[in-house]
Amino acid sequence: MDRLISTSISQRTRCREILGILMKSVALVLLCLTTKLSLAQSPFVAIIDMNMMILPGTQAYLTESIERAEKEGAKALIVKLDTPGGMLETSQEMIQKIFESPVPIIIYVSPNGATATSAGVFITLAGHVAAMAPGTSIGAAHPVMGDGKDIEGDMRTKAENMTIAMVKSIAERRGRNVTWAEKAVKESASITAKEALQLGVVDIMAEDIDDLLKRIKGKEFKIDNKTVQMADLSALPRQEFEISFKQRFTNVLANPNVAALLWLGATTGISLELYNPGAILPGTIGLICLILALAVSQIIPINQAAIALMAFGAILIGAELYKGTVILGLLGLICIVLGAVYLVDVGQAPGLSVALEFIVPVAIMFAAFLFWVAYNSFRVARKQVTTGLEGLIGEIGEATSNIATSGKVFVNGEYWNACVPTGLIEKGAKVKVVSVKDGLTLEVAKSA
Repeated sequence: MDRLISTSISQRTRCREILGILMKSVALVLLCLTTKLSLAQSPFVAIIDMNMMILPGTQAYLTESIERAEKEGAKALIVKLDTPGGMLETSQEMIQKIFESPVPIIIYVSPNGATATSAGVFITLAGHVAAMAPGTSIGAAHPVMGDGKDIEGDMRTKAENMTIAMVKSIAERRGRNVTWAEKAVKESASITAKEALQLGVVDIMAEDIDDLLKRIKGKEFKIDNKTVQMADLSALPRQEFEISFKQRFTNVLANPNVAALLWLGATTGISLELYNPGAILPGTIGLICLILALAVSQIIPINQAAIALMAFGAILIGAELYKGTVILGLLGLICIVLGAVYLVDVGQAPGLSVALEFIVPVAIMFAAFLFWVAYNSFRVARKQVTTGLEGLIGEIGEATSNIATSGKVFVNGEYWNACVPTGLIEKGAKVKVVSVKDGLTLEVAKSA
């Protein structure tokens, strides 16, 4: 009886201990959640580092950062900008997000040596507050191709007029120097941070983030058509929002050179798979490249005629692999290179193109590949068959009987019926196979 009572007490003690541990765990979890919620709701300054081209992944980075800053209670979002430019259409969408942002966006061209070029000019002008670090520059907003060359023909005028109207409207809305903004597009004008401050292109020149936050105190700007005065943010904690892997990968895919490489990989891989069915690896690589290339077409505008030209080039190369004439391969190469050059639809994305310094090495590699294929095809065509009955032609054997219109020979480890066109070959003589008759009889001649 005493043992039963002792066991019962021991069990109740263990239950109380377990219950105590559970209650402490729940309390700890609630404390963590409460602390996290408190931190998320406390005011802070968000910072993003936009040291990259203006591409769809960059737009997604900015959009997500604005939404996160609003949700987590940031008092301002500082965009550290250093960009050579990028897609005009993407920059327009980013500017729209900045205009609609309920959180003040401070565009800060930094660090020393950074530049806000091309599309970077539009984004800087669009900020609620525009600032630059000493030693930085801004300008050269004239639309150009992706390789830095000028746009030619009617497209040049169209792109120029569109960007002038865009930059003027941004500068007017933010009360910045409209004359210089137009000059930056028309004449590719560029200025230093000090000049930008003097001309009213930017609001502040600041050494670093600490200096910037001190200088923007009391600065007036508009949000939702209401004039707002910037509070003192210098004492607030700062939190950096990192770009995600998906956004970085989107930017990689949005590069026109990568898009051209993917289409080249798709056409080459599929062509090799068709030439050698069952190889698997070329077809798998080609299929992966094709899927990624189709995904790219949803990110940047692709010229469908250029895709058709590249596909036709792939067909010609496929024919070359069978025929080995070289001509078809060269024509296919020309089609693929021309397709790559005109891959991006500049009508929808002025200034975006595949760089010639990328295309030329690829063309050389393709030419080398075709030469290799043609050379091997030529060797195979001249090489004698080494398998089956035809593989016996040219083989040396021994006559095992006298041979005239019929006889026996030992060739390649087997006994065969044999004959000679004229004359007689004696038993034991060395013979050479000249041809195969009826699949069973070898026509032979005396071997020298």
